[in-house]
Amino acid sequence: MKRSEPVKIIGAGPAGLAAAINLAKNGCRVIVYEKNPDVGMRFHNDFQGLENWTTEDDVLDFLLSMSIDIDFYCKPVYGGLLYGPSESATIHSDQPLFYLVKRGSAPDTLDNSLKRQALDSGVSIEFNTAVPSGEGDVIATGPRKPDMFAVGIVFDTDIADTAVIVLNNEIAPKGYAYLLTADGRGTLATVLYAHFDRCDQYLDKAVAAFRGILDFDLRNPARFSGFGNFFLRKSALEKGQRLVGEAAGFQDFLFGFGIRYAVTSGYLAAKSIIEDIDYDHLWKLRFSNQLKMSARNRRLYEMFGNFAYNSLVKKTFASGNPRRLWQRFYNTSFRGILRDNRMKEEAACDTTLLPGH
Repeated sequence: MKRSEPVKIIGAGPAGLAAAINLAKNGCRVIVYEKNPDVGMRFHNDFQGLENWTTEDDVLDFLLSMSIDIDFYCKPVYGGLLYGPSESATIHSDQPLFYLVKRGSAPDTLDNSLKRQALDSGVSIEFNTAVPSGEGDVIATGPRKPDMFAVGIVFDTDIADTAVIVLNNEIAPKGYAYLLTADGRGTLATVLYAHFDRCDQYLDKAVAAFRGILDFDLRNPARFSGFGNFFLRKSALEKGQRLVGEAAGFQDFLFGFGIRYAVTSGYLAAKSIIEDIDYDHLWKLRFSNQLKMSARNRRLYEMFGNFAYNSLVKKTFASGNPRRLWQRFYNTSFRGILRDNRMKEEAACDTTLLPGH
């Protein structure tokens, strides 16, 4: 559908810029309004994971199909170390489990890449511009409140490229901690779903835990923090405005991998404008069931606590195909997957690992 007036997008994150790129490439005039002086201002050039397990297709092919060029730092991760409270495993996949990307305003970040691609497509971006509530065709203003909180450090290091994930309520209540290193840079963080007021204590515990696992140097550390927001909604339309990304609550409830949802929802918002299709129909068809299952499994994950983490480590190692196993968390009940691992029988024999302990 051709429009004489420009499409107005509020927010220059991945969701807003994905919408802008697709609209511009289909002949629409687009203006993006961003309240900050540049893209990626929420981040610190830290590593994040672009997950590659919720669908059969590789996520990079998925992005290309949505007109996103892969000209940003993007490094495949095929495995690493996975730790529970008393279990550990080395895991490996024949296909990438996720891709390391950088978030922030540096030249090679995902954020800066999307800005370049938008500008090259003819999009106009107005920085330092706050738009009153109620204006705009696409709303990509990011999270509204913290349902999860991440605190960590970025640093220089000589350690080899590695990925280590720790599942332990003593280090990351109801969440997880991670250490990611590549090309002389590292990101270490703990992701909390509870006890946000004690984030500094949990970060100290995470640093100690990772240094107990690996001997690595940590130079020029810089602290960062951020939060994520997720909620289920019946409609992502408000007074004719299309909400995308975390502004719509589109986020992985289970582990907080939200980049794919952000880009996808931006693409679908653009498609709904270009083809005059109902936006709610598009996003519900594409990922509504995955959102619902991740929310259901988030509740079960919290309920089973540290015992579930140990069981998940063992199940992942025994599966032989962690990518396929993790894909099931977005299509199958977490309870059913753990039952496959005879969780109930083990729980009856182990009274020291109670849910939440």
